[in-house]
Amino acid sequence: MNHSSIVAILFASTSLVTGCAATVDGQGSPEKTGSSAQALTVTQCATQRDTCLSQDPLFGLFVCPAQYTQCVATASNGLPAQVSSAVSDAASCTSAYAQCSAAASTAAQLLTCTTTEAECVASIVQIQLPTIVTGTQSCVTSSVACINDAQTVSDLTTCANTLESCSVTQAQSVLPPQVGQAVGSVSTCETTLNSCIAAAATPAAVTQCSENGATCVAGSVGVTLPTVSVTGVVNCAQTAASCTLDATTVNGVTSCATALTSCAAAAVSTTTPPAPQTCEQKFTACMAQNPLNFLGCGAALATCH
Repeated sequence: MNHSSIVAILFASTSLVTGCAATVDGQGSPEKTGSSAQALTVTQCATQRDTCLSQDPLFGLFVCPAQYTQCVATASNGLPAQVSSAVSDAASCTSAYAQCSAAASTAAQLLTCTTTEAECVASIVQIQLPTIVTGTQSCVTSSVACINDAQTVSDLTTCANTLESCSVTQAQSVLPPQVGQAVGSVSTCETTLNSCIAAAATPAAVTQCSENGATCVAGSVGVTLPTVSVTGVVNCAQTAASCTLDATTVNGVTSCATALTSCAAAAVSTTTPPAPQTCEQKFTACMAQNPLNFLGCGAALATCH
């Protein structure tokens, strides 16, 4: 048998195998095959490959693996877009670190590479890390693995919280005890806030999460907030959280607390108080509380000025 004959047989076999594979799940027509191929998951690609091999064990060895590779490359893996994007971005962070660390010739340069990668991965899961140290690298490596294994957006929240907690532990090993305690406390507030928001089902629930988070952060640095019902105060607490996570000295933490106190006071003083209710508004509110209390609401309206 000459070379041309072998090629011809391979070509014919390829056509048959491809045709067989295209009819997996009972979808044999070209139109259905085209639409279903776009909807295949990685698991379905594997099923298609196995069916292909079972129908033609000999020539399938040449065709089915290649077909599987092409299928996986274009498959819908069923992951939310946010997860797929996170996986892709994490790969970019890791690739950049590999190039950076390969070129690093000193410990300081390697720490710079670690810092860049840590900030890169942290930005993917939307958290702020405390002071980055050499040990943070292990946290980042674990976080990338976590992101790669994620199936849902809530999985990414878990990755975020784990990365922050791990990084705090590493930072505390080199920070002064008092600073490490403040950083750890604020970090706990942040991870609790992340989980709360992830589980929130309504805007009101998200607001409650933010207000609880603000109170938690303030308490971590020894500040009592005048109120958390003012948006500006919550923003002040978020700034204080970032400030504390960046602190490396006791004076740094104290400065964050002082800034939070001033910021909250300013936010409250610049907030316009609500306009007083008119008599009609008071009557409407009274009836809303108890529709059967017409006489009582009416009496209150009669004496309203």
